[in-house]
Amino acid sequence: MRVPVKSETEAFHLAWGAVLVIVVCVVVGAVTAPLVGVALFVGCLLGIVGWELLTQDPAAPKPLSDALQAGREQRTSRKRRALVIANQTVLGRELREELLRRPTAEVELRMVMPVMPTRAQYVASDIDGELQAARARLDQALAWAREQGFEASGRVGDMTPLLAIEDELRSDAADEVVISTHTAQRSHWLESGLVESAREQLDIPVTHVVVDMAAQDVEQHAAT
Repeated sequence: MRVPVKSETEAFHLAWGAVLVIVVCVVVGAVTAPLVGVALFVGCLLGIVGWELLTQDPAAPKPLSDALQAGREQRTSRKRRALVIANQTVLGRELREELLRRPTAEVELRMVMPVMPTRAQYVASDIDGELQAARARLDQALAWAREQGFEASGRVGDMTPLLAIEDELRSDAADEVVISTHTAQRSHWLESGLVESAREQLDIPVTHVVVDMAAQDVEQHAAT
């Protein structure tokens, strides 16, 4: 949302604008009918509030954009680089199908798995277990990617997905970002607005892949 007042000059203009709106509404109400003036004032007020809610501040910080620019300045790789952000869905069928749409010999995959342990895991000191499970999934995902012909690398990080993207882009720019999540009913990442934030801040393609792990688990059980 845009910050309406950033200086004394803007505050002055805002104050005089408010006075002008009130005067116009009063005059209209006096000439026509009081209810018309009130309706005009309410309409102006709602319009201003709506504009403030829908208009983004052009001066607002964009850490992902800044990180991407910094990474571009020091990039050395000639291959197209795809940054893949996933955790529990990294082995999902939908993600693999999406990645295989790219020419394997021309694309470098960088798989990053942000792991944010829950409060219960902190209390139970089960952080190491979650990180170990994530590393096992990453190893499987990298092995699969290399079997397909991709040049692939990755890491597990104890950070939020947004910070993981920023950190990776700053160290080495990417040509696209692929974000893999659970379905809307299960995904905490979607609730946080991760995909929207990435698309708003980056000038590279951001692909969102939804993986239905529950359906795949049912299929695996049925097959056995």
